[in-house]
This record gives sequence, structure tokens and C-alpha cells, in this order.
Amino acid sequence: MTATPAEPAPPTVYLIDDDPVISFLLTDLVESINLPYAVFHDAAAFLDQDFSVLSGCIVTDVRMPGMSGLELQDKLRQAEIDLPIIFISSYPEVASVVRAMRGGALDFFQKPFSTQQLLDRIQDGLRINRTRSEMQARSREVGERMAQLTPREREVLQGIFEGKLTKVIASEMGISQRTTETYRHLIMQKLQAGSIADLVRMSMEFMSGRA
Repeated sequence: MTATPAEPAPPTVYLIDDDPVISFLLTDLVESINLPYAVFHDAAAFLDQDFSVLSGCIVTDVRMPGMSGLELQDKLRQAEIDLPIIFISSYPEVASVVRAMRGGALDFFQKPFSTQQLLDRIQDGLRINRTRSEMQARSREVGERMAQLTPREREVLQGIFEGKLTKVIASEMGISQRTTETYRHLIMQKLQAGSIADLVRMSMEFMSGRA
């Protein structure tokens, strides 16, 4: 029996801080606008999850027992987990801020922080994650359509992508112009493309997804 893929979790704010007071404050903050959340008291506990279903953004302290927030960021990047991360810290050393931001952090707040500013950035993080998820889903969909193309159809598509005229593609492939036009019609059907512009855009999305 084939295992059913796990359903993606709803977009969640992952709150990681060993300070119970800060954890309570963060919890109260996200609850105030009814955002789903999960609380973790150290980075290791957060990592003990099924990454394939994670969705949302992370708010994490920098200094924590065991693994630091910056080390967590490194591990997530190595695992290709692209959740937006917001750091908070009582000791925002320049080196830590630079490392976090160069590592792709969405923002870095010093305790005590403005709850409204932090909430705004959490909302930004959720929007970014949603956009990324939509792009990934689109890339998978285009990939599935591309997989339906035969080798000859892919050759024709490559020619179209390079801006070649039908007669040029036909000549290079050693086939008639009519056959080339038939291939193009089949390609547009399989990729559900309404125009040449659609074909080019899908080709770019497909190549971008494979990079």
C-alpha cells in the first residue's frame, strides 16, 4: 500500500524562546489577531518535526541553551527549509545581526521590542511564505506538464523558447513545417498554454525550478 503524503500544516507562527515571560508575551501577541502558533522552548525541539509539512514563519531568540537561534538558521538553510525567520535578542551584537541578516533573516528586534512592529513583520513573514508556497506549487504543476512532452516535442519547445521561426525549427530537426506546427499544437495542449508567451513563461518557470 502506498503511503499517503502528509498534508501541509496551516501557516503557523513558530515561537522559539527559552524565557517563559517572552514566550507568554509572544503567545498573547499572535493570539490577539487569531494567528495559529506553536511554542518551543529550545531549537532542538523545533527541529524534531516533519519539515515537509511546515508552513508559516519563525520568531526565535538568539541566545538559548544548547543550540542558538543563529545555529538553527544555519541548520534550516542546510536542510533547504525556507521559512522566514525573525530574530529577537536582549544582546543584539553587530556581528549577530549581520550574520542573521546575511543568512536571510526577515528582521532582527532588540528586547524590549515594539509589539506592533513585530506583529507587522510576522504578517510580512506569513505573506512571504504564502507567496513562496504558491510559486513552489506552480513550479511542481509546470514540471508535471513538462514531463508529458516527448523528446521531439521538447526539441520544438526549445526552438520556440530560443525565438526561432517554425521553418527554422523544422529545418534543424529535418521535418516538415506542417509537422513542426503539429508538434507546437500538441505542446500547447499538454502545457495548457494559451499563447507563445505562456510557453516561454512556463519554460522559464521550469528552468528556474530546476536551478
